[in-house]
Formats: sequence, structure tokens, C-alpha cells
Amino acid sequence: MKTSAKNPENLEERITKRIARKRGDVFMREDFRDLGSSVQIGRALRALIQKGRLLRFGYGIYVRAELSPLDGKPAPAKTVRELATEALARLGAEVTESRAERAYNSGRSEQVPTGRVIAIRGKRIRRKLGYRGRFLIFERARPDRPERRPRKQRTLAPITVREALRLFWEVDRYPILGNEDRRASMAMEKEARVRAATAKASPDDPAEFGQWLAALCSERLSSDEYDDIMEKLYALFDPMRDAAEAEAPNLVDTGRK
Repeated sequence: MKTSAKNPENLEERITKRIARKRGDVFMREDFRDLGSSVQIGRALRALIQKGRLLRFGYGIYVRAELSPLDGKPAPAKTVRELATEALARLGAEVTESRAERAYNSGRSEQVPTGRVIAIRGKRIRRKLGYRGRFLIFERARPDRPERRPRKQRTLAPITVREALRLFWEVDRYPILGNEDRRASMAMEKEARVRAATAKASPDDPAEFGQWLAALCSERLSSDEYDDIMEKLYALFDPMRDAAEAEAPNLVDTGRK
């Protein structure tokens, strides 16, 4: 009595059995190279994708699939990141935290990472990994930039109120001939305000010195009040100017005579 010969397995069945025996959920075309030609293997893999047993995850990369209980469509059992980690390891790359993930985990940022950006070390990867339009973005892993230390604030030696007034007077007398001079004058005024905060009254200073300095540091100082204070400061720090201005008309009159 003759026994019926068993039908030989086709390529699709042989690939299915190999997938079932393999550990992991990521497969490469190279895993089935010994089973047939490139064209035959490609045809069998496409058939398995149509049957919902595999999903294409990238060029030459496939992942194990199962029917989703939500919509009944084929879906991987693992997350995209888990699959990418396995696939990249086979491609010679190591997955690590992205810059956004490091910043969030260290508390330097409150922006929750989307998980679509993956930092990799090792081999440069040019393939797109993902499925159904959900593709990952790769960045080269780099060490975090060291946090900048806060600048030490300058320790300014205290000055007298008279010296602070002189700084404001020097700002007023600074010649403004162009935009560069205007910027320099603004920097001088800023410095004068900073130094004025350290000013201390000297026993030799008149009481009005403190009033003048407080007015010059005030944001409510009117232009008339400013001119009045500056007139007094010019008389204090440049008394020869008033004498020169007083003599100028006489010199002109003498010339005319």
C-alpha cells in the first residue's frame, strides 16, 4: 500500500516557520536569503504583509504583526521605539536619550518629548524607520553642553555722593556726534546709575547732594528739573566754564571796538 507523499512546503510557509522560531520582532531580508532568490523572498514577504503577519518597518526591515483589538488592523506588539531600538542594534547603531529627553529628565525643560526623536551612536543611519506614516527622526548623540555658571556680580566699591554726581555730569558733557557716541553715552549713564546705588553720603557733602542724586536716579525727573540740577553740577565741577561764558561777550565787544 502506497502512502501519499506530503506536499513540499512553499517559500511563504518556510519563512513563516522561521519567523516563529526566531527571537525578537524585527527581521531583515538577509534572514531568509538562504531560502530562495531575492525576487522570491520579496514576493513571499509581500504576501505575509497582505495577510497581516508582517509590517514593513523600513527598507529591507520587517516586524512581527498581530491584529489590533481596537480596529482589527495589523499592528506590532511593541512600541515604535522598542522596535527601532532592536532594528538599529542590528544595523550597528546604539539608541540613547535625545537632547530633549535629557533636558526633560534632568528638569531643565518642562516640554514633554514626543518620542519621535531618537538619538543614536555608532553607525550613521539613513533609512526611514516606522510604519503607516509614523516615522522616527534621528539625531546624532552628543554630550550635553555644560550648564553655564551664573556670572558673578561685580562687587563695586562704594563711592561718595559727590563722585556719583560727577558721573552723571560726565554723561551730560559727553559729546554726541553720531550713533556710536549715543551708544557710549547710554552705557555711561547705565554705569552711573549702577554706581549711584552704592553711593554713601560724606560728612563734607551738603544735604542737597543727596537730593540731586535721588532726582537724577528717578524716572519721573522732568527736563526742567534735570537742566536745573545740571546747571548746579556744572558750577560745581566746571566753574571755569561760567567764567569763560561771562567773558566771551566782553571779548567780542572789545573786538568790535
